[in-house]
Amino acid sequence: MITVVKPVPSYSESYTESVESLSPRVLELRTKIHDDDYVNNAIGRIALVLSKRLVDNQKELKFNKYASQVEEAW
Repeated sequence: MITVVKPVPSYSESYTESVESLSPRVLELRTKIHDDDYVNNAIGRIALVLSKRLVDNQKELKFNKYASQVEEAW
């Protein structure tokens, strides 16, 4: 059996792909990821959601077979 390995395109090659072939949403997100305020707010929202879920699901964590590993990590 012969396996053909295709090289992974470099960042610059993939970034310079035709703008016409990209959806408007992708173009919008590319712009947003360069905005420090947007990225900081997104990280804050993710942290808030994760914290809330951890607090809301404490009882479930105690019964989870991996709970001891989670508690040790904290």
